[in-house]
Amino acid sequence: MLAGFLCSTAQTPGDTMSARPDADLRRAAEREPGEEFRFRVLGPWEVTHRHREAVVVPSGQQRTLLVSLLLSAGRPVTIDALADRLWPFHAPERVRGTVQTYAARLRRLLGRELIESTSGGGYRIAVPARNVDMHRFRELVDQSRTATAAADELSLLQAALGLWRGRPFTGVESAWLEREVVPGLTEEWLAATERRIDLELELGRPGKVIAELRGLINQDPTRESLWCRLIVALHRAGRRAEALGAYQQARATLSEELGIDPSVELQRLQRVVLQDAPAVPVPESRNPRQLPHDIAHFRGRAAELAALDALLPADDPTDDPADGAAGGTAGGTAAEGRPTTIVAIDGAPGMGKTTLAVHWAHRVSGRYPDAHLYLNLNGYGSGEPLTPAAAAATLLRGLSVAGDLIPESVDERAALLRTTLAGRRVLLLLDNARDADQVRALLPGADGLAIVTSRSQLRGLSIRDGAHRVTLHRLPVDESVSLLSVAVSAERLAAEPDAAARLVELCDGLPLALAIVAERAHRAGTLAEVVHALRDGKARLDNLGAGDGDPHTDLRAALSWSHRALDPDAAAMFDRLGLHPANDIGLESAAALANVPVWQAKRSLDRLAAAHMVAQRHPDRYELHDLIRLYAVDRAQRAGAGPANEAAVRRLLDWYLHAAVSADVALMPSRRRKFVAPYTPSAAPPVFADQNRAMAWFEQEYDGLRSVVDWAATHGSPGHAWRTAIAMTTFLDRRISWREGVEFLRSAGRAARLAGDRAGEGYTLNSLGCTYWDQRDWDRARDCFSQALACFRDLGDQLSEAMVLGNLGLVEASAGDPVRAQRLCHDALYLCEQAGYRRGVAQNLDNLGMAHLAADEPVNAIDCHRRAAELFQDLGDAELGAWNEQNLGRAYAAAGRHASSVRSLRLAVGTMRRLGHRRQEANMFVDLGNTLLAAGHPGLARDCWQTALVTMRQLADPRIADVEAAITEATITEAASTATGAPP
Repeated sequence: MLAGFLCSTAQTPGDTMSARPDADLRRAAEREPGEEFRFRVLGPWEVTHRHREAVVVPSGQQRTLLVSLLLSAGRPVTIDALADRLWPFHAPERVRGTVQTYAARLRRLLGRELIESTSGGGYRIAVPARNVDMHRFRELVDQSRTATAAADELSLLQAALGLWRGRPFTGVESAWLEREVVPGLTEEWLAATERRIDLELELGRPGKVIAELRGLINQDPTRESLWCRLIVALHRAGRRAEALGAYQQARATLSEELGIDPSVELQRLQRVVLQDAPAVPVPESRNPRQLPHDIAHFRGRAAELAALDALLPADDPTDDPADGAAGGTAGGTAAEGRPTTIVAIDGAPGMGKTTLAVHWAHRVSGRYPDAHLYLNLNGYGSGEPLTPAAAAATLLRGLSVAGDLIPESVDERAALLRTTLAGRRVLLLLDNARDADQVRALLPGADGLAIVTSRSQLRGLSIRDGAHRVTLHRLPVDESVSLLSVAVSAERLAAEPDAAARLVELCDGLPLALAIVAERAHRAGTLAEVVHALRDGKARLDNLGAGDGDPHTDLRAALSWSHRALDPDAAAMFDRLGLHPANDIGLESAAALANVPVWQAKRSLDRLAAAHMVAQRHPDRYELHDLIRLYAVDRAQRAGAGPANEAAVRRLLDWYLHAAVSADVALMPSRRRKFVAPYTPSAAPPVFADQNRAMAWFEQEYDGLRSVVDWAATHGSPGHAWRTAIAMTTFLDRRISWREGVEFLRSAGRAARLAGDRAGEGYTLNSLGCTYWDQRDWDRARDCFSQALACFRDLGDQLSEAMVLGNLGLVEASAGDPVRAQRLCHDALYLCEQAGYRRGVAQNLDNLGMAHLAADEPVNAIDCHRRAAELFQDLGDAELGAWNEQNLGRAYAAAGRHASSVRSLRLAVGTMRRLGHRRQEANMFVDLGNTLLAAGHPGLARDCWQTALVTMRQLADPRIADVEAAITEATITEAASTATGAPP
């Protein structure tokens, strides 16, 4: 952009040598090696040493490598980062070896102690930042911003700009420097130069800067801020005609070069000159342009940008940009009474809040010509947050309020800030706020735009100050891919679509993670290599850093800042959540895990949600973003498997077990639950008023229960695994596909078997056998029941033995051996009668009835089912009563008593529908259809089967094809009956 730089003869503070060489040499012997060197990159490349004139560094990649290290002076840079800078487009095959070769040559040239190898596999240059003119320039500019007097600020800026000797990095050939570093550094120089010119104008020296401004405009003729300054300088120098001529020249240039009209600022200045208004001494610093640079490759957030745009008030056509106070270079007029628009952008760490805020601020900055203020409040970071008083003072100094005029109290400073900004259109970006109190005193009074970013939800700012909250969530897949494409070509993404999709999945829509991964993928051989490096959870956190030591591009560092800002209770809760096997976490389970009352757990979780460390998706349910969850797990693992963590996990497992049992009691109150005995919960489990609430709890907690069972099975708690699984079998049978139920029970059974827990093995084998029987897999069912029988006989558990004998009887009856089935059922019935176990007696009468039916003895079957029905009614067991009623309906149908069969089956269907047992309801509709078909009603039979088919498809029932065939046959039969005139 700028072909050359104006040089200054001002000497840089700290660059002079002592008049006593011997003393200098003695001090030099005591310094670090880097103290002896001076590196100049703000102009022609130059390296000097105190004991010799110049150090000649060979041109080419060695110079680029040295510059890369100097840009991070004192901080380590990984070999990967260095390689990306040396070869931004095509890296050699042996990247690491080549970088090490160049580094070795530099060490021979400059000294091994100057170029240090780091433990992380990179290099660091041991030179103080002040010995590099670029860093010294920035240090002086930073110091100038805190100066309280204009003369002191000017002196510091002159010293900073005096370090520039021409175009930066002249003599270093690097595409990376030209693309990534030089443009930004050039903009810093120009911003400092414009500020120095503003100070000269403020001090009444307009003639001193006119020629300089013309030279700058020749180099960058479309930069309107330079034209503004030239017009002000000419006007204040009494050269009104030249000022008007400059405006005309600016208008023509903008029209020819860009096809646009002059900005609001330029038009206002023309009015000021035409009216020959007095040059009010309002310095340009009162019209600061402090916004950070906009990112060149901004991607995504289309919906959020549209929402932000919609928050801005409509332009007022009566506002005249030429009206208002004269003076300054970019003033404007505020619409009287229009309130400041406050926008609070919040989201989790790494969600791209600052990037979006800066991008949008640049997009809308033209609406606020009088000042663009930016301040990092450091609410979350390595240092302490700015106090409201300190923040207000910083903003006032940026508006050129002298330090001795800034009052002491925060209220007085806030009032002065509002007064200084009154009547002006101002854009204020307050970045990285801790809370609403840190922000409130800094807000403009009227007609401005205040953008606040925070990891906190800033609810108080919304409630009390009318802020519009915009919460950033994960990027959708298409925008995530777009962000990857910034550094990874479309061809590479298209060549490895699976790896690209996996990268997006591993980053889980987090912009910071995507940007880091994109940078890594840019220099990697294949995307699959990056996927491999990120697969393991802990390694993923380790690899989600830029590798150059910058904490702002390191995900773990960013998350640690949020964690450090939490109150002790919330921080302790977060660390406990890293122990939770599930990611969808209920309030009560979190309370059990943390060993705190539910009200305290809710308070901590709500605070975590406000800080975006967890997300509240539903009332009293929370989840962690995948990468934040990895951080929580990492913290828990770093704490180690101590007694506190072990006790927390035990509390959680106990709570889930007893909560599942409590829900199962509501679903099937009369069921035996001897298996729960050894465990007592430390936190009270929920109590369910009815079956609907219990079923809703199971559905809500199902993923969590699965995770807990799987975790317990593989982490030394098999007893919790199989017992929780058994407590879930009623729910599994009613709502979950049989394949998923089989895998679930197999996992729990393996855990019990490996632990040598015969009771657990027996219970899970029995439940597996029931699942296989329901799916008509007689061989697997028989095998499971036979193994379960052996377990319970070894344990001497006769009631459980009776339970399994009855189930084996059902298998034999279904598989075609009714004689053996009857014998097994009689044995089971005998054991239950001996123990006085009435529910077992009723169940085995039901089983015996099915065995009689299999032997083509429907009358005996009806008798057994009627006796069972009386017992189930006395016991109040609606569900098992409905199962028995279904079997009674089948027996009636076999006896040709179709009307009785229909009545029983309809009664059973109604009960199962009321209980929410969808699978069994479908089975009963199939039986009802069979009875109706046998009774000569194919149309009604088809309707029943179609109703059943809906549920069977949802649950992946293996009998779908049989039912579909029956529907087809019933349709044909009905059509034939209609054609022949026979009754349907």
